Amino acid sequence: MVRWASCNEMFEGWDISLQFACLASLGYEGVEIAPFTLAARASEISSARRREVRNEAARLGLTVTGLHWLLAGPAAEFEGWHLTHPDVHVRTKTVAYLGELAALCADLGGGVLVLGSPRQRSTTGGLSVEEATKLLGSSLAAAMPAVAAAGVTLCLEPLPGAETDVINSCNESLSLIRELDHPNLRLVLDVKSLAAEGRVSGDAIPEIIRRVGRSVAYVQANDENRGHPGSGLIDFVPIMSALKAIGYDGWVSIEPFDFRPGPETIARESIAYLKESWATAGVSEGAVHGAA
Repeated sequence: MVRWASCNEMFEGWDISLQFACLASLGYEGVEIAPFTLAARASEISSARRREVRNEAARLGLTVTGLHWLLAGPAAEFEGWHLTHPDVHVRTKTVAYLGELAALCADLGGGVLVLGSPRQRSTTGGLSVEEATKLLGSSLAAAMPAVAAAGVTLCLEPLPGAETDVINSCNESLSLIRELDHPNLRLVLDVKSLAAEGRVSGDAIPEIIRRVGRSVAYVQANDENRGHPGSGLIDFVPIMSALKAIGYDGWVSIEPFDFRPGPETIARESIAYLKESWATAGVSEGAVHGAA
């Protein structure tokens, strides 16, 4: 059985205890945190504050699932983080910060680092996509010891070509993951991104999910319109059927980008729609469990 979580950045301006209380009251079991909602960078979050956030989530029956938007926020431009930069010093600094984030994630009780951060992995400095992808692999390999030491999993997220030119499909993500061959490096699926991938490949979202199988460690739910699940045209029933078919029993975390309906409305409508979709979904007889 999957568990339901929500990203927290849509609660801008809310005290974190009120964010957690809202999600818990609506039936969520987890919260996925964008680090910049706590401080500009991880080192500014004290040990006491980390314990406070973790304990407040636990008090309300929530688990901090992990972190996302790892290299975003007010410090990103100033720090110049970049995983594929031709300057080794820039990459080294960025890798070190991933280590800080892994420690933060563990301190908050989380298990997953979702690596999207399109600007910080895109080609730069005149490099080709192939060169940048190799540097991304080198940076991730350098980051994995700290990630593993923290006991968390780094999930590489394929993103649409409109957002980045490095790692646009599950196949590309899995190719790099398999090349590095580290147990703490896995795949995250994002519905909006899957829709973009499907437009390029011609594959339906459920087909992609069945193909990647047990490589999936985390799922983010949104719509192609960048709104919350149920706000657009994507039918989540076949998606849930595919997740059941691969035996997925992890987190499904909502990650909208359009906050205009308001966080309470987004959270309420999303969990109702996702639960209904999961309950309605069946598993096709020909489904292969644990593919890929």
